[in-house]
Amino acid sequence: MTTARRAMIRRAQEGLRSRAGTLHNTLLSLRFWWVFGLIFLFCSLLLGAGLLGWYQAEQKSVREDRELVLERFTNRRENVLYNAFISFEQQLLIAAETEDIRNYLTDDQSAAQHLSVIVKQLPDIFQARILGTNGREVVRVDHTADGVVRIPDQDLQDKSDRYYYQRATKITADEVYISALDLNVENGKVEVPWRPTVRLISQILGKSGQKEGYLVFNVDVSNILGEFGYFAPRNVQTTLLNNDGYWLAGKPRSELWGFMKENGNTLAKSDPVLWQKLQGEKGNAVFEYDGTLYTVRHLPLSGIIAGGALIARQIEDNGLLILGSVSLDSRLTAFEKRDFIFVAIWVLLSGLLSWVGAHYFVKWRQTRNVQKRIDAQLLEVQRMASLGRIVAGVAHELRTPIGNALTTVSALSEDVDELGTAFRSSQIRRSTVEEHLEHLKGGCRIAQSNIERAVALIGHFKRTAVDQSTQSRRKFDLASVLNSLLETVRPEFRKSGIIVRKSCPSGLILESYPSAIDQVILNLLQNAKIHAFAGRKSGLVSVRAFPLTRDTICIEIVDDGVGIPAEYSDRIFEPFWSTKWNKGGSGLGLSVVANVVNRVLMGEITVNSVEGEGTTFRIVIPTTAPLASVDTDLHYNSD
Repeated sequence: MTTARRAMIRRAQEGLRSRAGTLHNTLLSLRFWWVFGLIFLFCSLLLGAGLLGWYQAEQKSVREDRELVLERFTNRRENVLYNAFISFEQQLLIAAETEDIRNYLTDDQSAAQHLSVIVKQLPDIFQARILGTNGREVVRVDHTADGVVRIPDQDLQDKSDRYYYQRATKITADEVYISALDLNVENGKVEVPWRPTVRLISQILGKSGQKEGYLVFNVDVSNILGEFGYFAPRNVQTTLLNNDGYWLAGKPRSELWGFMKENGNTLAKSDPVLWQKLQGEKGNAVFEYDGTLYTVRHLPLSGIIAGGALIARQIEDNGLLILGSVSLDSRLTAFEKRDFIFVAIWVLLSGLLSWVGAHYFVKWRQTRNVQKRIDAQLLEVQRMASLGRIVAGVAHELRTPIGNALTTVSALSEDVDELGTAFRSSQIRRSTVEEHLEHLKGGCRIAQSNIERAVALIGHFKRTAVDQSTQSRRKFDLASVLNSLLETVRPEFRKSGIIVRKSCPSGLILESYPSAIDQVILNLLQNAKIHAFAGRKSGLVSVRAFPLTRDTICIEIVDDGVGIPAEYSDRIFEPFWSTKWNKGGSGLGLSVVANVVNRVLMGEITVNSVEGEGTTFRIVIPTTAPLASVDTDLHYNSD
């Protein structure tokens, strides 16, 4: 039997190689492509999750980096304005206090020389002049392409109609007037090329403290405004606006100085939403809008011109806006070549991993299916082997009652022959007839008793054989199944001096596989007979069954044999492991038991053994076999 089983396993393994060994068959499997797609989808989700995490980190990093860049750029522009205006105001205040300027009415030449020195030292002051109290230029020094020159008296202009003069007439002796930032106007026309100008004006006081005129510096802020604009390496745009939203710097020429043109463009017209956001930010702020990061700085001139703490100021345009912007586009919207290479490598690796994973998964499934078939065949072989042992035992037990019945019937036949002979010779007596009748009655009783014994044995065998040969799920009384099984095997054990006892309450109804229970208990009894009582002439095996919970029962097979050595207890359920290979052991008995309990009855089996005292096998199974064993039911019903 062992050789046959090994041959069966070898044939199954060869069948596995022939059916599942070719790549072509694997590729034709729908399961292969299903697993391939599943693994590839998982890899794609990992890539997507990685890209999402990278994108969020990238966005955070980009925002922080761009915010720092904007902060640095706007700080630089603010500092340039701050430092420039401090220098201009200080020069204005110092010059207004000098004797040369205060005495311009009596010595205009000295005043002109003093102004020339200032203009020469500070080229951004392209025009320094003294206006009389009537608004007409008295002394004027210009910084031209030919150098610093004093404008002749005949070329001096009347500025009484200009807004900055009219505002300056209202300042007091301790105030400085600062004009709006606009384009310089000469003789009523905007100077070309444009010269962005801001005017600082202070009163000139005579020796007695009376107002004798005004000192005016025209400051060319072209170099300062040149700091604004687009900085390509960092993709930063900085612009300067006034409070009305007109661009003063950082934009194309056609969009600048709109308030000095007809229909000039403003930020409020070109992007009203952004303008509203700027208006809503009263202080310095950083915000996002339309995929762009903006920073805004409100710069009141009265705040950035700090020269002379005791000097008050009249500010014409008391506010400028520095608006910095930078795109928040990340690498996700601006892929580089290395990004495409990375994605391509990821896709290739995902495809390769999916291919290998799907191939080995299909191979594993095929191997498992073959293993299931092998296990099913092993169960069938073991079940039939158990049935064979029962048949052998029953045949042996039937020999005695049938032999007794046959002997009795033969004796009865001889009595009948003697009675017939006596009857034909007419020498029969009444006592002889009565004696023969008593013999016939006794023989019939003996024959009937032996035949009834044989019928009982055949009945037990029939019930056990039916359960062993069919694996169908049905309702049954466990006590009845155990009675039939134990009555069948008890004579065989009795010859070996082993007593088999049963303890099971009647009415313990199960909906399961009675043949599987027969097979398990029979294998455990045979295992005890072979191993537990080796070297002993007697022993006791108890089969106990009782409810464990509402939905489970417990079956225990307990023997008082030699026990199982501790070093073997972890291996007894391994297939093809036996301590009696040299005595015909197959190593499959307990392995089959474990398989039937776990995979057919959907229960569990444990063992507890003490050397020299005995062994207890404990089986816990559900009273109703779960749906997990339906495939087993279908398999055996189809046999």
